[in-house]
Amino acid sequence: MRIPVLMYHKVSPGKKEKYRISPERFTNQMEYLSKKGYQTISPDDLLRFVKEGRALPKKPVLLIFDDGYKDNVTYAYPTLKKYNFRATIFLVTQYIGKKDGWSKGEEEILSWEEIGKMRKEGFFFGSHTHTHPNLLELSRDKVLSEIRDSKRILEERLKEPIGFFAYPYGKFNSQIEKMVKEANYLGAFSTLPGKNGRNEDPFLLRRILIRGYDTKLHFILNLKLGRSRI
Repeated sequence: MRIPVLMYHKVSPGKKEKYRISPERFTNQMEYLSKKGYQTISPDDLLRFVKEGRALPKKPVLLIFDDGYKDNVTYAYPTLKKYNFRATIFLVTQYIGKKDGWSKGEEEILSWEEIGKMRKEGFFFGSHTHTHPNLLELSRDKVLSEIRDSKRILEERLKEPIGFFAYPYGKFNSQIEKMVKEANYLGAFSTLPGKNGRNEDPFLLRRILIRGYDTKLHFILNLKLGRSRI
């Protein structure tokens, strides 16, 4: 068995683009997963499978949203609830409740209140650093700060351990991977394409990017074959 991890970013109306999927297309994708018998799992479920071979549902899928855009609660959340799906959102702690500071600064980010609401409904949260930098461009001390500060802030606010990390822009090297381990994360998600099998490196977990312009056929092939590339 190899587990698909589907990676999303924005779910909102607007110009069709790589990292923005329309609410209608997202709903169609979730409907497809539901009709085909997929069940959502958590990062912990995936880790237990990768490391120990723990049993999973017959057709497991892990849904992930990077960055924590406000549209995740406005548009994705109601659809996920409709199909009894849960998802994991990787947050950039400095911009929670503000506008994003790593692109054009036009997109609103989830507030702590909204995060709390989704958490009560069984959603999961992880770290996507404190400011969303390209970690390869930072000094060792700054990388450590980005990795550790975000974990500390999330744990203080959510009152629970934060075990998973997602590399911003998919940028990392072996030294950064080691620093994430040393910061006491349990695992980390890359943008390496493909599905995850037994004995996968827990700090190089693979994901399939779901792009805003993917057709239904693209989505089905990505889900089955894990071929999507950034």
